[in-house]
Amino acid sequence: MDTLLGKIGYLSAAAGFLFVFLLLLTTKASSLPKRLLQMTCLLGTVWASASFIQIQYQLSILSVLFTESLLSLGWCLLITSSLSDSHHFTRIFSEKAQAILCLVILLVALTEAVRFFWPVLEQRIFLFLHLCQSIIGLWFVELRYRRTVREEHRAIKPLCLGLGMYFAYHFALYADAFLTNMLTQGFWLSRGWVTLISLPLILLTARRAEHWQSRVYISRDIIYHSSLLLVAASYLLVMSLAGFYIKSMGETWSDTVQILFFALSGLVLASLFLSDTFRKNIMVFITKHFFANKYEYREEWMQFATALENTEGTQYDTALQAMMHPFGCDQGVLATLQGPRLKVRACQSIDSQHPDIALLLATVALPAIEHQWILDIEQARQGQEPAPFPVDAAALARVSEMAYLIPLTSSNGTRGVCLLSRPTSTEKVNWEDRDLMNAISRQLSVYLNVFETNRKLAESQQFDTFNRMSAFLVHDLKNVLAQLQLLTKNAARHKHNPEFIDDAFETVDSAAIRLTKVLTQLNNKRVETQSEETQSVEFIDIHALIRQVCDSRSVKAPSPLIIELTSEPIQLRADKERFTNILSHLVQNAQEATDESGYVYLSTAQSGHDYLITIADNGVGMSRDFVENRLFKPFDTTKGNAGMGIGAYDAKNLIEQLGGYIDVESEPDKGTTISIHLPFNTAPRSASNHEIYK
Repeated sequence: MDTLLGKIGYLSAAAGFLFVFLLLLTTKASSLPKRLLQMTCLLGTVWASASFIQIQYQLSILSVLFTESLLSLGWCLLITSSLSDSHHFTRIFSEKAQAILCLVILLVALTEAVRFFWPVLEQRIFLFLHLCQSIIGLWFVELRYRRTVREEHRAIKPLCLGLGMYFAYHFALYADAFLTNMLTQGFWLSRGWVTLISLPLILLTARRAEHWQSRVYISRDIIYHSSLLLVAASYLLVMSLAGFYIKSMGETWSDTVQILFFALSGLVLASLFLSDTFRKNIMVFITKHFFANKYEYREEWMQFATALENTEGTQYDTALQAMMHPFGCDQGVLATLQGPRLKVRACQSIDSQHPDIALLLATVALPAIEHQWILDIEQARQGQEPAPFPVDAAALARVSEMAYLIPLTSSNGTRGVCLLSRPTSTEKVNWEDRDLMNAISRQLSVYLNVFETNRKLAESQQFDTFNRMSAFLVHDLKNVLAQLQLLTKNAARHKHNPEFIDDAFETVDSAAIRLTKVLTQLNNKRVETQSEETQSVEFIDIHALIRQVCDSRSVKAPSPLIIELTSEPIQLRADKERFTNILSHLVQNAQEATDESGYVYLSTAQSGHDYLITIADNGVGMSRDFVENRLFKPFDTTKGNAGMGIGAYDAKNLIEQLGGYIDVESEPDKGTTISIHLPFNTAPRSASNHEIYK
């Protein structure tokens, strides 16, 4: 049995050396350490094969000793080359000690080659020489580790451990053989397994050491499936040995027991490999112990870049999918800051009105953005995660679908949050998952900022076009003004001249036509181009202004009605003319969307920390898509040539400048409700004790 294990060990070592050699051929870069490692792997294949043949046919150990000396020389040359930056073989021996020791090993190999033809020296001397080779090998390993700077210890440590184990084992082998003048069979047969264990460590250094230029790439999938095969092979080998032992116990019943044993063993093996838990644990073990990183970041960023190229849905949908994909989340929400609040932009497999979303956005989203903190909701409500801001565990206990809140922040990007359900790609989210979440969130913040900046740029270009159009209109108005001024100037002198009167009527008629054309184009819409410094800012009585707007819009049915006002008059600090215009525009839109038999109601209220103005109608209403994508888009109008499409846009901008926001609730054929929220702000009271809101 020991002989069989020894043979298997040497064959496995030969296959391992050959595999590493072929693997190194796949790397294109060339360096002296890489070439020496390839040469040493070939020598290792020859040595392991010679050892197998020697055991199989009970031959002399001289061929094994000869190939072993060459293999030891290869290891020493590899270590020496890794200590030097030279790319030439003849220049790596900058120190005489290293050159002399390598020469000693070479002389031992030559002496063993001569012994094939001439009987020089006795066996005990060769055993002593190989003992000296082991000591020399250990000295080279110690020298390599001692001369490595601390920053490179991680790369070179596997090589030192692997070769240290190899030479230390041979030191024990030949020390025992030299003292007893005979080789211990157990020591001799186990060398193949010891060498096989050393190979992965040496390969790991070849992958990590940059100056070797032999960074072999081995994917997680290859390691994963190879590990499963190795586990299966080891299991079957153990079961075979156990079956052989059972068979040797008796003569009459052992065959039946052996068959039953193998049947049960096969069932256990199949059960293990069909178990998702077992396979996942193997993958986690490999990730932890064989790879420096949990993720293949090259593949992750390629998939991330591909996800951002998706043209289905909005850019917000694309960003949400890019965040969810690496972690295998089934549900997700993306919200961005709009004024003082967070607005849901995209949802995946969850309704935007889900209570989890409103709760998280209202309680922990803004602090998480401010502190750039990824919040594990489960740990936060159990008090296991010390967040840098207060967390209401009782409120988070009501969250059922969402598991993580990830802030979208960067120095010059869009600010917002992503809400994700429990990841399915990993059992436990650790620091590396959080780092990936943070990196993706920063990229998405920049991505969304670029999108929103481009959209604003397009709007700016539209305004530029409008300004150019306005220049032509102003030119026409100036021409009309010049005609009328000339007519007025000549009227006193020629007012009794019939021809002058005819020309005057023609001039007035022409001016009226041109003014009608200008007014038709403008259609009572104006673009406010004044800066905040030049605007006429004053305190406005909101209730009086609402009554004024209702009176002015009563010329068209249905007449707007005031149904409820707050008990105390409220004042607002703003540009009165502009605020009147946007309020009048919203009322006008409601009237135009409603039949004469319908209604348009205005009301005011106090909602939490906001002052609320509501305009409601039972007109044709709007679809959700229209409200989200077109209502506040400049120059987008449903009135054809009668409108310019900047009234709602101007209203939204003014309200946001005042620190508030506009909510729109509408359904086709059921009407529309527009709510203007203006935040409270402490300010001195006026003489009439009216509260001031800014």
